[in-house]
Amino acid sequence: MNILVVDDHAVVRRGTMDIMADMPFDCRFTEAASVAGTLRALEAGDFDLAVLDISLPDGSGLDLLEHMTSHRPGLPVIVLSMHQEAEYARRALSLGAKGYLGKNSAPEELSEALSVVMDGGVYVSASLVADLSTGRGRHGALPGLSPKEAEVARRLGSGEKLTDIARDMGVSVKTASTYRARAMRKLGVSTTAAFIRLLIETEGSR
Repeated sequence: MNILVVDDHAVVRRGTMDIMADMPFDCRFTEAASVAGTLRALEAGDFDLAVLDISLPDGSGLDLLEHMTSHRPGLPVIVLSMHQEAEYARRALSLGAKGYLGKNSAPEELSEALSVVMDGGVYVSASLVADLSTGRGRHGALPGLSPKEAEVARRLGSGEKLTDIARDMGVSVKTASTYRARAMRKLGVSTTAAFIRLLIETEGSR
């Protein structure tokens, strides 16, 4: 895997690469510390994944994200940011990011995000998914879902496995699967990725 790591702090780039290097992938890394450096890297090579900060010294990482998803639509991007607010996650995901994590996330969470994203899914930190779906602040909750349906939907959106969700909720996998089916049916979606996208669109329109 060719991975582009974009952050203006060398220690963050190194730590990110060290975490990913421990995963069962043959990883090769390219580093960039700015918008300009990222654009040069994208012109010079092809990548399988990008890990992107949104606070860069020469421009907005969100603008860079929009450029990347527009000009490299097949390139999955995970945003690794110091900003923990749901608004930043919502904006990043609406611009095409496939993952959003805070820099205070545990190393295991970055590894999980990488696995989910490379498998075609969308990953958001569990705390941020809860904020997005409950709509803290000026946004409302997801319409039409029962509390248990909403819990299953939120936790699926954070990348958790259905078996783990069922265990934590004290129900059978079959029951948790029923909650999932009801939630997805009510929302008109069939995949976790589609759930995340619908969540962004619904909350962003309020």
